[in-house]
Amino acid sequence: MIESFSMAEVTKYINNFHALAPGVAFGLFFIQAVFPVFPYVILAGAAGMLFGFWEGFLLAWLGALSGACAAFVMARHLGYDWFSRKMSERYRLDLESINPHYGFWSIVLARIIPVVPTPLINVAAGVGGVSFRIFTLASAIGKLPTALIYTGLGYHFYRTHDLVSTITGLVLVLAAGYLVVAYLRRNSS
Repeated sequence: MIESFSMAEVTKYINNFHALAPGVAFGLFFIQAVFPVFPYVILAGAAGMLFGFWEGFLLAWLGALSGACAAFVMARHLGYDWFSRKMSERYRLDLESINPHYGFWSIVLARIIPVVPTPLINVAAGVGGVSFRIFTLASAIGKLPTALIYTGLGYHFYRTHDLVSTITGLVLVLAAGYLVVAYLRRNSS
């Protein structure tokens, strides 16, 4: 059932709340970041269609960021002491001594290149010793591209009703992203 969400169903559902629709959308982004029961791309595209590019982007970005921060805090309070103790006992590793620079860039890259599921990033950072400030800043930066792209695609499709140009735009963005990642990899070694 959850896998069958479509853009039309999501936009219709959110639109049913009329003046409360932006708050409902924000709440859905929050929930999606904590428990991804529906695809972010569909929700962000629907936000672009319903609220326009900028408002849709802000809802997608801030809602997902707020949900990620909440999941981080829950993981930190529920699992940090246990996880830290196990890492210390087993590997003689003090999580507090890890260089925050590595945590920052790991989170940014994991968010920009969406291969690692968002909840896993949130929990790993929460129990892995990353400070809340570093997590929030890295997540805010890392979530920008997907929020911009998916919201922009939804907005573009709504304005043009042209699926071919929307898909072409997506392919161009993905190709540009691939080229940037390839360039960064080549120059970092």
